Amino acid sequence: MKTILLVEDEESLSTIISDELREEGYEVLTAYTGRECREHLAEVTPDLVIMDIKLPDVSGLQLLDDVRRKSANLPIVISTAFDNYKKDYEVWAAGVSDYMVKPVELDDLKARIKKILGEQYT
Repeated sequence: MKTILLVEDEESLSTIISDELREEGYEVLTAYTGRECREHLAEVTPDLVIMDIKLPDVSGLQLLDDVRRKSANLPIVISTAFDNYKKDYEVWAAGVSDYMVKPVELDDLKARIKKILGEQYT
């Protein structure tokens, strides 16, 4: 079973996404803050991270750098309401795998995750 770390400060959205991904067979770890994300990363290396770029306690760009230091090749999907970061050099220089603007369509998210993880989408 592959593990996804979902970093999303909106609790209701986090619940919807994590429930949907669990139904797809993934183990989902949730973090509502950068601190919680770092705590998870200290204990486990997930197969993929889905990360909001606007968090209450840390810049998403700083957290992106922290994740990269933990694992240089870890797939990261940015999920944010702000499309202006899509053209930000720092985001792409950090090697993100994908960038989605909220509201995220769950079927689209699942298809992108499966593609990134090399799985077949049904």
